[in-house]
Amino acid sequence: MDREYTSFLIQCNDELKILKAFWYQPAHLISPYQEKILDLFSESDKSRLAEDISIAFEMNEIQSCEEPYALFSPKGRVSLCLMPMHDFVLIFGIDADIVESQSSIHVMKDVVHRFMNVIKTSDSDFMTFNDAMIRDQFEKIQKLNNDLLNMQRELKKANSKLNRLNSDLNNRLVKDALTGLVSRYQYREEIELTIGSAPNKLGIFTFLDIDDFKGINDSLGHRAGDDYLKEFSARLLKLPFENMICMRIAGDEFGLYIHGYDSVSEEDISDIWTQIKKIVLTDPISLESEDRAINCSAGMSVYGKDTTEIYDLIEYADFAMYEAKNSGKNSYSQFHLDRYKDKKTSIL
Repeated sequence: MDREYTSFLIQCNDELKILKAFWYQPAHLISPYQEKILDLFSESDKSRLAEDISIAFEMNEIQSCEEPYALFSPKGRVSLCLMPMHDFVLIFGIDADIVESQSSIHVMKDVVHRFMNVIKTSDSDFMTFNDAMIRDQFEKIQKLNNDLLNMQRELKKANSKLNRLNSDLNNRLVKDALTGLVSRYQYREEIELTIGSAPNKLGIFTFLDIDDFKGINDSLGHRAGDDYLKEFSARLLKLPFENMICMRIAGDEFGLYIHGYDSVSEEDISDIWTQIKKIVLTDPISLESEDRAINCSAGMSVYGKDTTEIYDLIEYADFAMYEAKNSGKNSYSQFHLDRYKDKKTSIL
């Protein structure tokens, strides 16, 4: 079975943030959590790539990078061609195994350079998000890849996927792709919007971490793990609180923000944990092969009391969550500033 080769055409700004992915393959090359082009590459090659992009901007001309770069996932190496244009750069990448064929490498470089020069000297409307113009450029890109296919027959199956569009590209930073909850890129804005509707009220942030989730992936596989996370998220949305924001922070970490309290007591904190146990944790989750119990650890911090800074609010709740986890898991802890300061002091 032929393996799927890697290729992409991505537009980034001068801060290396991904503005547009005209195409990429395989489909899992770019995830919703990869905001910058450097996130696609291994740690060992990030600084080199950043330097090469900086050189391309400084010289203001197309650069073919001599050495391939190692990808973070899927594992592999790609050769890059960088084309600076105004305040952004167009990055073309293709599997290094293709371009390292000594019989065709000079032809490959010539084709890519010609293609990039056509773009650079063409109407600047190419760099807008006009759908008709983008479709026209995709036809040119497809022609380029057909040329590459003629040189490398092993690209036959990969070529059919080169012009696949990511249908939810414009929404990938708003909603978490797996769970549909507010994503890590949007939760600060959502929380600030909710606070802005009643700025004199208090709020409670709950940081949740599923206990022993790694065992699900290890024993039942990642598909079962994804189903487990989706069911957990669906149950969070059923919690009976007004002005509640449910978010996926990362992996098996989730957050709840509830706003509108005149005052926050220990009973209010306890009530959140009681509802989580009742609605989210009581019943096991049914997977394909078996039912699995669900437990989590939680930490709570109070907006308007512990802090008015959103990032501090989340960090405080995260700290309290780890206190609960270190105390035996499947429990909750309320943030206390003195314990937080003592911990920070002991680390220093």
